[in-house]
Amino acid sequence: YGDLTIVAVLSLLSAPTAVQEPVYWDVVDRIRSEGFDNSHVMDSAGYLADVIGPRLTGSPNMRQAQEWALARMTEFGLSGVEKEAWGDETVGWEVERASVHMTAPDYQMVIAYPLAWSPGTQGPVVANAIIATIRNPEDLNQYRGRLDGAIVLATPPMPTSPRFVQDAFRHDEESLGVFETEGVDLLIRRHSRGQPEQSTFRREGISDAEVEEFYKSEGAAVILTASIGSDGTVYATGLPTTRENRTREGIENALPTLAVATEHYNRIHRILERGIAVTMDVDVRVAFDESDQRGFNIIGEIPGSDLTDEVVMIGAHLDSWHSGTGASDNASGISVVLEAMRILKAIDARPRRTIRVALWSQEEIGHSGSRGYIQNHFGSPLDGTMPDYDRFSVYFNMDNGTGQFRGVHIQGNTQATPILEAWMTPFHEFEMETISQFSNTGTDHLSFIRNGLPGFQFLQDRIDYRARSHHFNMDVYDRLLPRDLMINSVVMASFAYHAAMRDGRFPRPQTER
Repeated sequence: YGDLTIVAVLSLLSAPTAVQEPVYWDVVDRIRSEGFDNSHVMDSAGYLADVIGPRLTGSPNMRQAQEWALARMTEFGLSGVEKEAWGDETVGWEVERASVHMTAPDYQMVIAYPLAWSPGTQGPVVANAIIATIRNPEDLNQYRGRLDGAIVLATPPMPTSPRFVQDAFRHDEESLGVFETEGVDLLIRRHSRGQPEQSTFRREGISDAEVEEFYKSEGAAVILTASIGSDGTVYATGLPTTRENRTREGIENALPTLAVATEHYNRIHRILERGIAVTMDVDVRVAFDESDQRGFNIIGEIPGSDLTDEVVMIGAHLDSWHSGTGASDNASGISVVLEAMRILKAIDARPRRTIRVALWSQEEIGHSGSRGYIQNHFGSPLDGTMPDYDRFSVYFNMDNGTGQFRGVHIQGNTQATPILEAWMTPFHEFEMETISQFSNTGTDHLSFIRNGLPGFQFLQDRIDYRARSHHFNMDVYDRLLPRDLMINSVVMASFAYHAAMRDGRFPRPQTER
Protein backbone atom coordinates (compact mmCIF):
# COMPACT_ATOMS: atom_id res chain seq x y z
CA TYR A 1 0.00 0.00 0.00
CA GLY A 2 2.97 2.29 -0.38
CA ASP A 3 1.45 3.70 -3.57
CA LEU A 4 -1.40 5.13 -1.48
CA THR A 5 1.06 7.07 0.67
CA ILE A 6 2.81 8.41 -2.44
CA VAL A 7 -0.52 9.61 -3.78
CA ALA A 8 -1.14 11.32 -0.45
CA VAL A 9 2.09 13.33 -0.82
CA LEU A 10 1.16 14.35 -4.36
CA SER A 11 -2.22 15.49 -3.10
CA LEU A 12 -0.56 17.69 -0.50
CA LEU A 13 1.55 19.35 -3.19
CA SER A 14 -1.58 20.21 -5.16
CA ALA A 15 -3.72 21.21 -2.17
CA PRO A 16 -5.82 24.33 -2.59
CA THR A 17 -4.42 27.41 -0.91
CA ALA A 18 -7.79 28.79 0.17
CA VAL A 19 -11.04 27.01 0.90
CA GLN A 20 -14.08 28.21 2.79
CA GLU A 21 -14.01 25.24 5.15
CA PRO A 22 -10.47 24.61 6.50
CA VAL A 23 -8.70 21.37 5.63
CA TYR A 24 -5.82 20.38 7.89
CA TRP A 25 -3.56 18.95 5.20
CA ASP A 26 -0.67 18.24 7.55
CA VAL A 27 -2.90 16.14 9.82
CA VAL A 28 -4.48 14.39 6.84
CA ASP A 29 -0.99 13.42 5.68
CA ARG A 30 -0.19 11.90 9.09
CA ILE A 31 -3.54 10.11 9.18
CA ARG A 32 -2.92 8.62 5.77
CA SER A 33 0.61 7.56 6.53
CA GLU A 34 -0.46 5.77 9.70
CA GLY A 35 -3.58 4.29 8.14
CA PHE A 36 -1.92 2.94 5.00
CA ASP A 37 1.48 1.93 6.40
CA ASN A 38 0.49 0.50 9.80
CA SER A 39 -3.10 -0.64 9.41
CA HIS A 40 -4.80 -2.82 12.02
CA VAL A 41 -8.18 -2.83 10.30
CA MET A 42 -8.09 -6.38 8.92
CA ASP A 43 -6.77 -7.79 12.18
CA SER A 44 -9.82 -6.38 13.97
CA ALA A 45 -12.22 -7.54 11.27
CA GLY A 46 -10.68 -11.00 11.16
CA TYR A 47 -10.87 -11.60 14.89
CA LEU A 48 -14.44 -10.39 15.08
CA ALA A 49 -15.69 -12.39 12.08
CA ASP A 50 -13.55 -15.54 12.30
CA VAL A 51 -12.85 -16.09 15.99
CA ILE A 52 -16.01 -14.70 17.58
CA GLY A 53 -18.34 -15.21 14.63
CA PRO A 54 -22.01 -14.20 14.37
CA ARG A 55 -23.24 -11.74 16.99
CA LEU A 56 -27.00 -11.95 17.26
CA THR A 57 -28.19 -9.32 19.68
CA GLY A 58 -28.39 -10.67 23.24
CA SER A 59 -26.43 -13.84 22.39
CA PRO A 60 -23.30 -15.14 24.18
CA ASN A 61 -21.29 -14.33 21.04
CA MET A 62 -22.47 -10.73 21.18
CA ARG A 63 -21.36 -10.46 24.80
CA GLN A 64 -17.98 -11.92 23.90
CA ALA A 65 -17.66 -9.38 21.09
CA GLN A 66 -18.46 -6.55 23.49
CA GLU A 67 -15.74 -7.69 25.88
CA TRP A 68 -13.30 -7.94 22.98
CA ALA A 69 -14.21 -4.41 21.88
CA LEU A 70 -13.62 -3.06 25.39
CA ALA A 71 -10.16 -4.64 25.40
CA ARG A 72 -9.41 -3.37 21.89
CA MET A 73 -10.33 0.21 22.79
CA THR A 74 -8.20 0.02 25.92
CA GLU A 75 -5.30 -1.39 23.90
CA PHE A 76 -5.58 1.58 21.51
CA GLY A 77 -5.39 4.01 24.44
CA LEU A 78 -8.92 5.41 24.35
CA SER A 79 -10.41 7.10 27.39
CA GLY A 80 -13.79 6.59 29.02
CA VAL A 81 -14.05 3.02 27.74
CA GLU A 82 -17.23 1.41 29.05
CA LYS A 83 -20.05 -0.99 28.40
CA GLU A 84 -23.06 1.25 28.80
CA ALA A 85 -26.60 -0.07 29.31
CA TRP A 86 -29.26 1.57 27.19
CA GLY A 87 -32.36 -0.44 28.10
CA ASP A 88 -33.99 -3.84 27.77
CA GLU A 89 -32.84 -6.01 24.89
CA THR A 90 -33.99 -9.59 24.33
CA VAL A 91 -33.43 -13.10 25.57
CA GLY A 92 -30.11 -14.64 24.57
CA TRP A 93 -30.58 -17.18 21.75
CA GLU A 94 -28.10 -19.16 19.70
CA VAL A 95 -28.00 -22.18 17.39
CA GLU A 96 -26.10 -25.17 18.73
CA ARG A 97 -26.87 -27.49 15.83
CA ALA A 98 -28.83 -27.42 12.58
CA SER A 99 -28.97 -30.51 10.40
CA VAL A 100 -31.37 -30.91 7.47
CA HIS A 101 -31.47 -33.84 5.05
CA MET A 102 -33.72 -35.25 2.37
CA THR A 103 -33.55 -39.04 2.80
CA ALA A 104 -36.05 -40.24 0.14
CA PRO A 105 -36.56 -40.64 -2.75
CA ASP A 106 -32.88 -39.65 -2.88
CA TYR A 107 -30.38 -38.48 -0.31
CA GLN A 108 -29.39 -34.83 -0.22
CA MET A 109 -27.83 -32.73 2.48
CA VAL A 110 -29.98 -29.60 2.49
CA ILE A 111 -28.57 -26.12 3.06
CA ALA A 112 -30.86 -24.49 5.61
CA TYR A 113 -30.68 -22.19 8.64
CA PRO A 114 -33.16 -21.69 11.49
CA LEU A 115 -34.68 -18.24 11.58
CA ALA A 116 -33.48 -16.32 14.63
CA TRP A 117 -35.59 -16.72 17.76
CA SER A 118 -37.11 -19.93 16.42
CA PRO A 119 -37.36 -22.92 18.77
CA GLY A 120 -35.47 -26.17 18.36
CA THR A 121 -37.03 -29.46 17.29
CA GLN A 122 -36.47 -31.25 20.64
CA GLY A 123 -34.63 -34.03 18.85
CA PRO A 124 -34.51 -35.23 15.23
CA VAL A 125 -37.77 -35.04 13.29
CA VAL A 126 -38.00 -37.73 10.60
CA ALA A 127 -41.19 -37.20 8.63
CA ASN A 128 -42.76 -36.68 5.25
CA ALA A 129 -42.59 -33.25 3.65
CA ILE A 130 -45.90 -31.70 2.58
CA ILE A 131 -46.62 -28.59 0.53
CA ALA A 132 -49.01 -26.40 2.51
CA THR A 133 -48.70 -22.88 1.17
CA ILE A 134 -51.32 -20.57 2.64
CA ARG A 135 -51.82 -17.36 0.70
CA ASN A 136 -55.19 -16.36 2.12
CA PRO A 137 -57.83 -17.66 4.57
CA GLU A 138 -59.53 -19.68 1.82
CA ASP A 139 -56.45 -21.94 1.62
CA LEU A 140 -56.84 -23.31 5.17
CA ASN A 141 -59.51 -25.92 4.56
CA GLN A 142 -57.56 -27.92 1.98
CA TYR A 143 -54.84 -28.68 4.54
CA ARG A 144 -56.99 -29.62 7.52
CA GLY A 145 -56.22 -33.10 8.81
CA ARG A 146 -53.15 -33.51 6.60
CA LEU A 147 -50.28 -31.94 8.55
CA ASP A 148 -49.92 -33.99 11.73
CA GLY A 149 -46.21 -34.58 12.32
CA ALA A 150 -45.33 -33.18 8.90
CA ILE A 151 -42.43 -31.06 7.68
CA VAL A 152 -44.29 -28.25 5.91
CA LEU A 153 -43.13 -26.38 2.82
CA ALA A 154 -44.86 -23.11 3.63
CA THR A 155 -43.91 -20.89 0.70
CA PRO A 156 -43.97 -21.29 -3.09
CA PRO A 157 -40.79 -22.20 -5.00
CA MET A 158 -38.40 -19.27 -5.39
CA PRO A 159 -37.59 -18.32 -9.00
CA THR A 160 -33.93 -18.60 -9.85
CA SER A 161 -31.86 -18.99 -12.99
CA PRO A 162 -28.31 -18.54 -14.26
CA ARG A 163 -27.20 -14.94 -13.84
CA PHE A 164 -25.80 -13.00 -16.76
CA VAL A 165 -24.39 -10.15 -14.66
CA GLN A 166 -21.71 -10.23 -12.01
CA ASP A 167 -22.40 -10.28 -8.28
CA ALA A 168 -20.12 -7.38 -7.38
CA PHE A 169 -20.27 -3.79 -8.60
CA ARG A 170 -18.43 -0.55 -8.01
CA HIS A 171 -20.20 2.69 -8.68
CA ASP A 172 -19.36 4.38 -11.96
CA GLU A 173 -19.82 7.91 -13.22
CA GLU A 174 -23.42 7.19 -14.20
CA SER A 175 -24.56 5.66 -10.89
CA LEU A 176 -22.79 8.34 -8.83
CA GLY A 177 -24.36 11.03 -11.01
CA VAL A 178 -27.85 9.62 -10.35
CA PHE A 179 -27.14 9.75 -6.61
CA GLU A 180 -26.27 13.44 -7.00
CA THR A 181 -29.25 14.42 -9.15
CA GLU A 182 -32.06 12.01 -8.28
CA GLY A 183 -31.01 10.45 -4.98
CA VAL A 184 -31.55 6.96 -6.41
CA ASP A 185 -29.38 3.84 -6.07
CA LEU A 186 -29.18 2.87 -9.72
CA LEU A 187 -27.38 -0.42 -9.08
CA ILE A 188 -30.08 -1.69 -6.72
CA ARG A 189 -32.76 -0.57 -9.15
CA ARG A 190 -31.11 -2.55 -11.95
CA HIS A 191 -29.82 -5.62 -10.15
CA SER A 192 -31.67 -5.91 -6.82
CA ARG A 193 -30.08 -8.86 -5.00
CA GLY A 194 -28.73 -10.44 -8.18
CA GLN A 195 -32.05 -12.18 -8.94
CA PRO A 196 -34.42 -9.31 -9.84
CA GLU A 197 -37.42 -11.62 -10.22
CA GLN A 198 -37.21 -12.84 -6.62
CA SER A 199 -39.41 -11.39 -3.91
CA THR A 200 -40.39 -12.34 -0.40
CA PHE A 201 -43.63 -14.33 -0.23
CA ARG A 202 -46.57 -12.29 1.03
CA ARG A 203 -50.02 -13.32 2.22
CA GLU A 204 -53.33 -11.49 1.92
CA GLY A 205 -56.05 -11.38 4.56
CA ILE A 206 -54.22 -13.61 7.01
CA SER A 207 -51.21 -12.91 9.22
CA ASP A 208 -48.07 -14.97 9.75
CA ALA A 209 -49.17 -15.53 13.34
CA GLU A 210 -52.56 -16.85 12.24
CA VAL A 211 -50.92 -19.20 9.74
CA GLU A 212 -48.48 -20.48 12.35
CA GLU A 213 -51.34 -21.05 14.79
CA PHE A 214 -53.12 -23.09 12.12
CA TYR A 215 -50.01 -25.19 11.46
CA LYS A 216 -49.66 -25.80 15.21
CA SER A 217 -53.30 -26.77 15.60
CA GLU A 218 -52.88 -29.28 12.78
CA GLY A 219 -49.80 -30.82 14.43
CA ALA A 220 -47.10 -29.68 11.99
CA ALA A 221 -43.59 -30.41 13.30
CA VAL A 222 -41.29 -28.14 11.25
CA ILE A 223 -41.79 -25.25 8.83
CA LEU A 224 -39.53 -24.72 5.80
CA THR A 225 -39.47 -21.53 3.72
CA ALA A 226 -37.71 -20.75 0.45
CA SER A 227 -34.88 -18.26 0.83
CA ILE A 228 -34.11 -15.50 -1.63
CA GLY A 229 -30.64 -15.73 -3.13
CA SER A 230 -28.98 -18.34 -5.29
CA ASP A 231 -26.05 -20.76 -5.53
CA GLY A 232 -26.62 -21.99 -1.99
CA THR A 233 -26.76 -18.51 -0.47
CA VAL A 234 -29.39 -18.37 2.27
CA TYR A 235 -31.04 -15.23 3.64
CA ALA A 236 -32.00 -15.74 7.28
CA THR A 237 -33.16 -13.05 9.70
CA GLY A 238 -35.72 -13.25 12.52
CA LEU A 239 -38.85 -15.36 12.87
CA PRO A 240 -41.77 -12.97 12.21
CA THR A 241 -44.10 -14.61 14.73
CA THR A 242 -41.78 -14.00 17.68
CA ARG A 243 -41.02 -10.39 16.74
CA GLU A 244 -43.29 -9.00 19.45
CA ASN A 245 -42.42 -11.60 22.10
CA ARG A 246 -38.74 -12.49 22.12
CA THR A 247 -38.94 -14.15 25.50
CA ARG A 248 -38.09 -17.80 26.07
CA GLU A 249 -41.78 -18.58 26.49
CA GLY A 250 -42.67 -16.75 23.29
CA ILE A 251 -39.98 -18.55 21.31
CA GLU A 252 -40.82 -21.99 22.66
CA ASN A 253 -44.47 -21.38 21.78
CA ALA A 254 -43.58 -20.99 18.08
CA LEU A 255 -42.79 -23.66 15.48
CA PRO A 256 -39.23 -24.51 14.37
CA THR A 257 -38.84 -22.54 11.13
CA LEU A 258 -35.93 -22.67 8.70
CA ALA A 259 -34.93 -20.80 5.54
CA VAL A 260 -33.77 -23.22 2.83
CA ALA A 261 -31.43 -22.52 -0.08
CA THR A 262 -33.48 -21.76 -3.16
CA GLU A 263 -32.21 -24.62 -5.31
CA HIS A 264 -32.66 -27.24 -2.58
CA TYR A 265 -36.13 -26.01 -1.64
CA ASN A 266 -37.21 -25.95 -5.27
CA ARG A 267 -36.02 -29.52 -5.86
CA ILE A 268 -38.03 -30.86 -2.92
CA HIS A 269 -41.07 -28.86 -4.05
CA ARG A 270 -40.86 -30.20 -7.62
CA ILE A 271 -40.63 -33.81 -6.43
CA LEU A 272 -43.72 -33.35 -4.26
CA GLU A 273 -45.59 -31.77 -7.17
CA ARG A 274 -44.99 -35.04 -9.07
CA GLY A 275 -46.89 -36.87 -6.37
CA ILE A 276 -43.74 -38.60 -5.09
CA ALA A 277 -43.27 -38.79 -1.32
CA VAL A 278 -40.30 -36.96 0.21
CA THR A 279 -38.91 -37.99 3.58
CA MET A 280 -36.76 -35.55 5.53
CA ASP A 281 -34.67 -35.56 8.70
CA VAL A 282 -34.48 -32.23 10.55
CA ASP A 283 -32.62 -31.64 13.82
CA VAL A 284 -32.36 -28.14 15.29
CA ARG A 285 -30.95 -27.41 18.73
CA VAL A 286 -30.99 -23.93 20.21
CA ALA A 287 -29.84 -22.58 23.56
CA PHE A 288 -31.14 -19.70 25.68
CA ASP A 289 -29.32 -17.30 27.98
CA GLU A 290 -31.53 -15.33 30.35
CA SER A 291 -28.77 -14.19 32.72
CA ASP A 292 -28.79 -10.50 31.72
CA GLN A 293 -31.28 -9.20 29.19
CA ARG A 294 -30.19 -5.58 29.23
CA GLY A 295 -28.88 -4.02 26.04
CA PHE A 296 -25.39 -2.49 25.99
CA ASN A 297 -23.40 -0.19 23.73
CA ILE A 298 -19.59 -0.01 23.85
CA ILE A 299 -18.20 3.51 24.19
CA GLY A 300 -14.71 5.03 24.06
CA GLU A 301 -13.32 8.46 23.32
CA ILE A 302 -10.42 10.82 22.71
CA PRO A 303 -10.93 13.84 25.01
CA GLY A 304 -11.04 17.27 23.47
CA SER A 305 -9.25 20.42 24.59
CA ASP A 306 -10.87 23.86 24.61
CA LEU A 307 -14.24 22.44 23.46
CA THR A 308 -14.01 19.18 25.39
CA ASP A 309 -17.68 19.31 26.48
CA GLU A 310 -18.76 19.21 22.83
CA VAL A 311 -18.86 15.82 21.14
CA VAL A 312 -18.26 14.42 17.66
CA MET A 313 -19.31 10.78 17.27
CA ILE A 314 -18.46 7.98 14.88
CA GLY A 315 -19.98 4.53 15.08
CA ALA A 316 -21.13 1.23 13.66
CA HIS A 317 -23.32 -1.61 14.86
CA LEU A 318 -21.70 -4.62 16.50
CA ASP A 319 -24.62 -7.04 16.26
CA SER A 320 -25.24 -9.25 13.24
CA TRP A 321 -27.54 -11.97 12.02
CA HIS A 322 -26.61 -15.55 12.77
CA SER A 323 -26.16 -17.58 9.58
CA GLY A 324 -22.90 -15.96 8.45
CA THR A 325 -20.19 -14.41 10.61
CA GLY A 326 -21.29 -10.79 10.29
CA ALA A 327 -18.20 -9.76 8.32
CA SER A 328 -19.47 -7.15 5.88
CA ASP A 329 -22.50 -6.48 8.08
CA ASN A 330 -20.92 -5.21 10.17
CA ALA A 331 -17.43 -6.27 11.29
CA SER A 332 -16.31 -4.06 8.41
CA GLY A 333 -17.84 -0.95 9.99
CA ILE A 334 -16.67 -1.88 13.49
CA SER A 335 -13.10 -2.43 12.32
CA VAL A 336 -13.13 0.90 10.44
CA VAL A 337 -14.35 3.04 13.33
CA LEU A 338 -11.94 1.32 15.75
CA GLU A 339 -9.11 1.83 13.28
CA ALA A 340 -10.02 5.48 12.85
CA MET A 341 -9.71 5.99 16.59
CA ARG A 342 -6.44 4.03 16.69
CA ILE A 343 -5.01 6.21 13.93
CA LEU A 344 -5.93 9.42 15.74
CA LYS A 345 -4.33 8.16 18.95
CA ALA A 346 -1.24 6.91 17.10
CA ILE A 347 -0.56 10.32 15.53
CA ASP A 348 -1.25 12.04 18.86
CA ALA A 349 -4.13 14.07 17.43
CA ARG A 350 -5.27 16.90 19.71
CA PRO A 351 -8.89 17.62 18.77
CA ARG A 352 -10.76 20.60 20.16
CA ARG A 353 -13.95 18.62 20.67
CA THR A 354 -14.14 15.15 22.21
CA ILE A 355 -14.28 12.39 19.59
CA ARG A 356 -16.41 9.49 20.79
CA VAL A 357 -16.85 6.09 19.16
CA ALA A 358 -19.96 3.97 19.76
CA LEU A 359 -20.42 0.31 18.88
CA TRP A 360 -24.17 -0.18 18.85
CA SER A 361 -26.22 -3.22 19.79
CA GLN A 362 -29.58 -4.28 18.37
CA GLU A 363 -29.28 -2.31 15.15
CA GLU A 364 -30.69 -5.25 13.20
CA ILE A 365 -34.01 -5.12 15.03
CA GLY A 366 -34.90 -1.45 15.06
CA HIS A 367 -31.72 0.57 15.71
CA SER A 368 -32.56 0.15 19.37
CA GLY A 369 -29.05 0.61 20.78
CA SER A 370 -28.48 3.98 19.12
CA ARG A 371 -32.03 5.11 19.89
CA GLY A 372 -31.54 4.18 23.54
CA TYR A 373 -28.23 6.05 23.68
CA ILE A 374 -29.78 9.22 22.25
CA GLN A 375 -32.73 9.00 24.62
CA ASN A 376 -30.39 8.64 27.61
CA HIS A 377 -27.85 11.29 26.60
CA PHE A 378 -29.52 13.88 24.39
CA GLY A 379 -33.29 13.57 24.50
CA SER A 380 -35.30 15.02 21.64
CA PRO A 381 -37.08 18.25 20.66
CA LEU A 382 -40.39 16.39 20.88
CA ASP A 383 -39.98 14.99 24.39
CA GLY A 384 -37.49 17.49 25.80
CA THR A 385 -33.74 17.81 25.31
CA MET A 386 -30.90 17.36 27.78
CA PRO A 387 -27.92 19.72 28.21
CA ASP A 388 -25.69 17.52 26.00
CA TYR A 389 -28.11 17.98 23.11
CA ASP A 390 -26.76 21.45 22.40
CA ARG A 391 -23.18 20.26 22.87
CA PHE A 392 -23.47 17.57 20.21
CA SER A 393 -21.74 18.24 16.89
CA VAL A 394 -22.19 15.46 14.29
CA TYR A 395 -22.28 11.68 13.87
CA PHE A 396 -20.73 9.58 11.06
CA ASN A 397 -21.76 5.95 10.56
CA MET A 398 -20.51 2.96 8.55
CA ASP A 399 -22.87 0.11 7.72
CA ASN A 400 -23.09 -0.74 4.03
CA GLY A 401 -20.56 -3.51 3.60
CA THR A 402 -16.90 -3.64 2.67
CA GLY A 403 -17.03 -1.16 -0.22
CA GLN A 404 -14.96 1.99 -0.39
CA PHE A 405 -16.48 5.35 0.54
CA ARG A 406 -17.41 7.31 -2.60
CA GLY A 407 -19.27 10.18 -0.98
CA VAL A 408 -21.82 11.07 1.68
CA HIS A 409 -25.61 10.83 1.77
CA ILE A 410 -26.63 14.28 3.02
CA GLN A 411 -30.14 13.18 4.17
CA GLY A 412 -31.64 16.51 3.10
CA ASN A 413 -29.18 18.52 5.23
CA THR A 414 -28.07 20.76 2.37
CA GLN A 415 -26.36 23.24 4.71
CA ALA A 416 -23.74 20.55 5.32
CA THR A 417 -22.84 20.24 1.63
CA PRO A 418 -19.94 22.74 1.46
CA ILE A 419 -18.47 21.35 4.68
CA LEU A 420 -18.54 17.76 3.48
CA GLU A 421 -17.25 18.75 0.04
CA ALA A 422 -14.23 20.37 1.65
CA TRP A 423 -13.52 17.36 3.84
CA MET A 424 -13.65 15.08 0.80
CA THR A 425 -11.07 17.16 -1.05
CA PRO A 426 -8.02 15.19 0.20
CA PHE A 427 -9.60 11.97 -1.10
CA HIS A 428 -10.58 12.91 -4.64
CA GLU A 429 -7.95 10.55 -6.08
CA PHE A 430 -10.00 7.72 -4.57
CA GLU A 431 -13.04 9.12 -6.41
CA MET A 432 -14.66 10.12 -3.17
CA GLU A 433 -16.46 13.32 -4.05
CA THR A 434 -20.20 12.61 -4.39
CA ILE A 435 -22.82 14.53 -2.44
CA SER A 436 -25.72 12.11 -2.59
CA GLN A 437 -29.35 13.21 -2.38
CA PHE A 438 -30.35 9.66 -1.37
CA SER A 439 -31.88 9.37 2.09
CA ASN A 440 -30.48 6.21 3.66
CA THR A 441 -32.99 5.04 6.26
CA GLY A 442 -31.53 1.66 7.13
CA THR A 443 -29.00 2.19 9.91
CA ASP A 444 -28.03 4.03 13.08
CA HIS A 445 -27.42 7.56 11.76
CA LEU A 446 -31.19 7.74 11.33
CA SER A 447 -31.61 7.69 15.12
CA PHE A 448 -29.74 11.00 15.27
CA ILE A 449 -31.58 12.61 12.35
CA ARG A 450 -34.99 11.75 13.76
CA ASN A 451 -34.07 13.65 16.89
CA GLY A 452 -32.87 16.74 15.06
CA LEU A 453 -29.14 15.88 15.26
CA PRO A 454 -26.85 15.72 12.23
CA GLY A 455 -26.00 12.14 11.27
CA PHE A 456 -24.54 10.75 8.07
CA GLN A 457 -23.96 7.42 6.36
CA PHE A 458 -21.23 7.25 3.72
CA LEU A 459 -22.04 6.32 0.14
CA GLN A 460 -20.12 3.09 -0.49
CA ASP A 461 -19.33 0.86 -3.43
CA ARG A 462 -21.88 -1.96 -3.25
CA ILE A 463 -19.46 -4.79 -4.17
CA ASP A 464 -21.57 -7.97 -3.62
CA TYR A 465 -23.34 -6.68 -0.51
CA ARG A 466 -26.86 -7.19 -1.85
CA ALA A 467 -26.22 -10.42 -3.76
CA ARG A 468 -24.04 -12.37 -1.33
CA SER A 469 -23.48 -10.90 2.10
CA HIS A 470 -26.26 -8.64 3.44
CA HIS A 471 -28.03 -10.96 5.94
CA PHE A 472 -26.86 -14.02 4.00
CA ASN A 473 -24.95 -17.08 5.21
CA MET A 474 -22.04 -16.04 3.00
CA ASP A 475 -21.40 -12.86 4.98
CA VAL A 476 -17.90 -14.06 5.91
CA TYR A 477 -14.38 -12.65 6.13
CA ASP A 478 -13.57 -13.63 2.54
CA ARG A 479 -16.01 -10.95 1.33
CA LEU A 480 -13.91 -8.14 2.84
CA LEU A 481 -11.60 -5.94 0.75
CA PRO A 482 -8.53 -4.78 2.72
CA ARG A 483 -7.71 -1.77 0.54
CA ASP A 484 -11.28 -0.45 0.71
CA LEU A 485 -11.40 -0.76 4.50
CA MET A 486 -8.02 0.97 4.86
CA ILE A 487 -9.26 3.90 2.77
CA ASN A 488 -12.48 4.07 4.78
CA SER A 489 -10.55 4.09 8.07
CA VAL A 490 -8.44 7.00 6.90
CA VAL A 491 -11.46 8.94 5.65
CA MET A 492 -13.37 8.27 8.89
CA ALA A 493 -10.44 9.46 11.00
CA SER A 494 -10.09 12.60 8.88
CA PHE A 495 -13.80 13.45 9.01
CA ALA A 496 -13.87 12.95 12.78
CA TYR A 497 -10.82 15.15 13.23
CA HIS A 498 -12.13 17.96 11.01
CA ALA A 499 -15.52 17.89 12.73
CA ALA A 500 -13.76 18.16 16.07
CA MET A 501 -11.68 21.15 14.91
CA ARG A 502 -14.14 23.34 13.03
CA ASP A 503 -15.45 26.66 14.30
CA GLY A 504 -19.14 26.87 15.04
CA ARG A 505 -21.83 24.26 15.42
CA PHE A 506 -22.38 21.73 12.64
CA PRO A 507 -25.60 22.48 10.71
CA ARG A 508 -28.60 20.60 12.04
CA PRO A 509 -31.22 18.84 9.92
CA GLN A 510 -34.94 19.27 9.78
CA THR A 511 -36.33 16.86 12.40
CA GLU A 512 -37.69 13.71 10.72
CA ARG A 513 -40.55 11.87 12.42
